[in-house]
Amino acid sequence: MLYSKTAQYSIQSMLFIAANNSEHNILVRDVAKELGLPSSFLSKILQTLSRYGFLNSVKGPKGGFSLSEKGAGSTIAELVAVVDGPMNFDMCLAGFSPCSEENACPFHHDWKRIREEIRELVNSKAIFELAKEMPIRYRTLLAGITPVVEEKPKKAPVKKVAAKKPVAKKAAPAKKAAPAKKKK
Repeated sequence: MLYSKTAQYSIQSMLFIAANNSEHNILVRDVAKELGLPSSFLSKILQTLSRYGFLNSVKGPKGGFSLSEKGAGSTIAELVAVVDGPMNFDMCLAGFSPCSEENACPFHHDWKRIREEIRELVNSKAIFELAKEMPIRYRTLLAGITPVVEEKPKKAPVKKVAAKKPVAKKAAPAKKAAPAKKKK
């Protein structure tokens, strides 16, 4: 792995919050639920990111976290540096120590080229730019609004008409039969 779980959770949560940045603050429990991360651990991470200015934190009924200006413009490398320290790609891919130009392992020259590409990649785009590339699943506003994936032509709603129950007609009152005439 290139970095720790703390750094991974930091990256995931920052991208998620950036993708959902709106006038509403996002709760830790919502971020944890959507990303499948442990809430208590994530809470500590987000507080750290807030302390370093990557996130805005608001307490109270309308509280939660939102992306700060600094956080929006930061790179993955800057974010990881806060939680893990500067990214170190100088380790040997085969685990040899020392591994250098003079004492190179079989992967050394290829790994050197790849780690330069990774270094360039994690420094190339700001969090806000990366958030725009997030899949729609992660751009769902947590305030109960579901994303519009693709507008399909809507059919006119069909109203169900309840079948009318037959109404029993009241029987007309029976006419009294005329008294029968007596025979004499």
